[in-house]
Amino acid sequence: MKNTYNYSICKEFQLLNDNYNDSITIVEGLLFRQKELIRTIEYYSNSKYLNGQLDELGREKPFYNIINAMCDVENAAKDIDTKDVQATSDDGQSYIDCFLLAKDVYEWMKTTGFSKTLNDMRDTHTRYGTLLVKKYFETDEDGKKVLKIGIPEWKNLLTDQVDIVNNPIAECHYMPLKDIIEKESWDQEGISYLLEKLKVSGYNHRVPVFEIRGYFPVSFIKELDDKVPSAKDKITFTYQLYHLAIPHTNINKVEASSMFGEKLIPLYWENNTDKIYKCLIRKKKSGRGFGVGVSEEGEEAQVWTNDTVLKQFRAMEFTTKVVGQTASKKLKGRNLLNEVDDGTILEHEDNKPITALTLLPAGGLGQYSALISQWFTQFERATSAYAAQRGESPSSRTAAKLQVAVIQQSGSVMNSIREDLGIFLTEIFTDWIMPYLAKELSAEHILSHEFSIDELREIDKNFSTHVANDMAKEKMLSGEIVTAEDYANYQNQSLQRIQLTKATRFLKVPKDYYKKLKAKITFNITGEQGDKQAIAEVLTNIMKIYIGNPQLITDPVLTEIFLKIVEVSGAKISPAKIIAGLQARAAEMAKNQETGGKISESINFKDLPESGKIQMAAQAGIKLESAPPAPEVPAGAPVLNSQ
Repeated sequence: MKNTYNYSICKEFQLLNDNYNDSITIVEGLLFRQKELIRTIEYYSNSKYLNGQLDELGREKPFYNIINAMCDVENAAKDIDTKDVQATSDDGQSYIDCFLLAKDVYEWMKTTGFSKTLNDMRDTHTRYGTLLVKKYFETDEDGKKVLKIGIPEWKNLLTDQVDIVNNPIAECHYMPLKDIIEKESWDQEGISYLLEKLKVSGYNHRVPVFEIRGYFPVSFIKELDDKVPSAKDKITFTYQLYHLAIPHTNINKVEASSMFGEKLIPLYWENNTDKIYKCLIRKKKSGRGFGVGVSEEGEEAQVWTNDTVLKQFRAMEFTTKVVGQTASKKLKGRNLLNEVDDGTILEHEDNKPITALTLLPAGGLGQYSALISQWFTQFERATSAYAAQRGESPSSRTAAKLQVAVIQQSGSVMNSIREDLGIFLTEIFTDWIMPYLAKELSAEHILSHEFSIDELREIDKNFSTHVANDMAKEKMLSGEIVTAEDYANYQNQSLQRIQLTKATRFLKVPKDYYKKLKAKITFNITGEQGDKQAIAEVLTNIMKIYIGNPQLITDPVLTEIFLKIVEVSGAKISPAKIIAGLQARAAEMAKNQETGGKISESINFKDLPESGKIQMAAQAGIKLESAPPAPEVPAGAPVLNSQ
């Protein structure tokens, strides 16, 4: 390598670092520094003060963390599970195909640990207010490239402070030296130069290596390839990738900012590379690219809560001291704590007794608790995470309707944030995951999945029908007669056999089964999957309406209102099934009414003629040679009815 330290990309990286460490002006007098905000979030997340843990007297300061709990509240409100994935098709005729595709995608997510990735995405989005994700590939034990979705840590990133994803992004990886040496595709001359500069004996030392992606002039690449760039190369931009190493290993003792004074060593470069980053902003703020997270919304409340707690702590420390006062000169300089035992009698001068000194602050200690509550209330309003949303019991004077209104208002804010996250995940699947799975799922494979009760009912029905058809066909082709009873037995046998696997089924998906399917993956994010009590209450109310209105299907308006209630309830009940149930119930009621409307006649047995008595007895299974004499029938005796 020639002129190792003078490459244009190295100078561009230094410029990116300088801009990142400077503040930007939002409006006149209002500055923003992304690095400082991230530093504050990291400190507060770990319950640490920015200016140290000791006060001016060397005492440790208590940290009253109110941010972490609020982050947990929002995380719970926008919980996303891998089971929320849905596959849909625009043609509306590919229900079965989309159904199987959704299960295949779910199994892929379970195998790759994507549920953990979803949790990390949710946590980062909540705490920092900005979620940056990247796609990359890892090689498994079989040498196969596996798609991964990663969440870079903000403390290791250098980005543009106005537009994050559309400008160069530098991510620091602290790589063991042995991993760098094993990179056969990297520049071997640059690796040798790095080893020479480090002069270390061990190979497990971690070296800062920056992965830089962005639009740069073609001349940057040509310089590293030892080619002379043309004038056009200096104004032609392509999306490029670089790995630049800093010859430094004392990362545990040296601040990261001081390492940038070192010269950079290019280890790898690539032209026209893929764009691997996507960004989601929780709450947009004008003039900057970094969004507003729960930590920033609670920064002021955290600062002044800590200030109040510190004052309360010092006041308590002062007021709990045992201090006495007296005008007696005999007791001057004496100490009650270390000089007086139980039962000691102190002598003092006449009219100069020892009295206790009250050290309570003006207004008492209650004012500090009021200030803490005041700041916490401000934080609740900023994050819409009220006591009702957190599941705390309201005071006895709180009206039930007010409690419901608070939950609804808070839920509406969370719904908007949750919806944005769902759209973002859909975009990731559309642009990254589905093209990858299209190749992975093209081969013939076995789909092993644990299905729901409704899904099992449909699958097992189709399977038993398929098996019964094959068995009946085989019997008939061999010359045997297959009756309806035989066919039903074939179905029952296949059902019993498949149900031995309990809720799991193994389905063979043919090669290129999804090839012509134009499906899209979405996330059904309702937020109600975690509130089982609410779902149970909704189902109970729906059941009451259904049972308490037997004539429901006969009133079109009432039926439409009821189906709308089911739809918006989020109970995941199919309106089509309810309509079918209502129609079946209406048909049964009509049949019963028709049967019950027939005219029936009653006649006493004694009033029948002799031949009629013999015939009636025969219907009852009694053989009579001649009719018996009619007995006396007491009043109120039962009669035989015929219709």
